[in-house]
Amino acid sequence: MALPVFRPTVKRKDMGSVLSCIVSDRLGPGEISRDLVSRVCHVLGHAGGISLATGYLAVSAALEALGLAPTDAVVVPALAPATWLRVLLDRGLVPMVCDVDPETGGLDTALAAALVQKGARAIMVHHTLGIITDLSALSPLGVPIVEDASQALGGKIGETPCGGMADLCLLSMEPEHIVTCGGGALVLGRSRQTAAALKRVQESSPRYSPLADMNAALGISQVAALESFVLARREVAAAYAQALLKSRHKALVQKTEADNVLCSFPVALSDGMKEVRGYALKKSVDTVPAFAESIAALGTSTPDQPSAMMAAAAPDGAAEQASTDPAAGCTNARSLALRCLLFPLYPMLGKRDVEAVCRVLSTMP
Repeated sequence: MALPVFRPTVKRKDMGSVLSCIVSDRLGPGEISRDLVSRVCHVLGHAGGISLATGYLAVSAALEALGLAPTDAVVVPALAPATWLRVLLDRGLVPMVCDVDPETGGLDTALAAALVQKGARAIMVHHTLGIITDLSALSPLGVPIVEDASQALGGKIGETPCGGMADLCLLSMEPEHIVTCGGGALVLGRSRQTAAALKRVQESSPRYSPLADMNAALGISQVAALESFVLARREVAAAYAQALLKSRHKALVQKTEADNVLCSFPVALSDGMKEVRGYALKKSVDTVPAFAESIAALGTSTPDQPSAMMAAAAPDGAAEQASTDPAAGCTNARSLALRCLLFPLYPMLGKRDVEAVCRVLSTMP
């Protein structure tokens, strides 16, 4: 059986926390869910926040808390989840899809700044696969910033934790991320005003119901173990990086000074993915395309797909581009979407597992 790309780091003590919640009959949203939000706020330096059942709802609540009006434009990275595009369109907002740095896969901050000059009212940043985007170039622009730290939790720039740099922080708790609740997400506000706005959003509609206590109990146990998760991930990533030096391919890199934590191990191949994927599978190591579910992977769409909807909402002059491809012109993002693979990287990997992946990384065609 091939080594899976993702595996949640759930141990016996995690299961004990969930069992205690079940025994107490506290399965729905309640005190444990609020406790999880409070603990993560403490770790990241936020004033308050909310928990939600899905990532879609988390993005929607964050945008609503910012007070954005229909037709307002929002900058999004081309390699961000395609779900972001759907939320923006469902809320009547105009996505301004921005290209990425070809070496990091993260938002090109200079291009994002230029889009703000063209009228964008907010910026969404995705710390791609754990590679941290430095927000210092964006903060002086005077528009609110939403950062997604789901794949980079535990990383830092200086003394500031990743997830604590922007006005709002999204934290998905899916099984493939740094910490998990088995699903759901958190939205955190750095200021008291933003935290209060989030609570008003949640109280305004039953669709924004909080995460169930049973899921939150797992999340609390995971957050408590974050430091050990980070150390294990960095140790494995260092071994992989050394092995990859023997090949003709390259890893995505952390260009700015930061202590990052990789969610998975991304390799930008020199050419297509098919041959390398087949080779790795023969060695019992599974891989997946890194950006198969990104905005850049949507490509040309039919009239009922996101890009056509985006064209209808686009400002003058942008409709033609939006109608064919939401990431048109984002050449760096499109290139990475076609040739970047993920390899297994998580704390549950054993020594033999790590050695097997290292052999593939150093010998793949």
